Amino acid sequence: MLVRRLPMLLLAAGGIVFALLRWKRHPRVSLMTTVALGIFLIDAFVFSIVLYFLPDLFRPMLSTARMLNWFYFFMYFFDDFIFALIIILLTGAAFSKRGLTPADSTT
Repeated sequence: MLVRRLPMLLLAAGGIVFALLRWKRHPRVSLMTTVALGIFLIDAFVFSIVLYFLPDLFRPMLSTARMLNWFYFFMYFFDDFIFALIIILLTGAAFSKRGLTPADSTT
């Protein structure tokens, strides 16, 4: 499962390196970007491990298909909630150093 996510994991790692290189110039934006992409990397590893091992651990307790469906519903709901947090942080980083007035246009 991690191999399938490898392009996004490499992109996130590259984004963290890029944010750290620009830290002196834009510390707030770099911090928000690093935190968001760090959460993404941790979430990708943890979620992959949980989805791989937990069904076997919970199989004796989750006796019906309906209980197993609820289990997966809550797992994916939690994962989507974390992904929404990541998007909010990255959007905040993109708009955090913008000026309040539009750039001067020459007409």
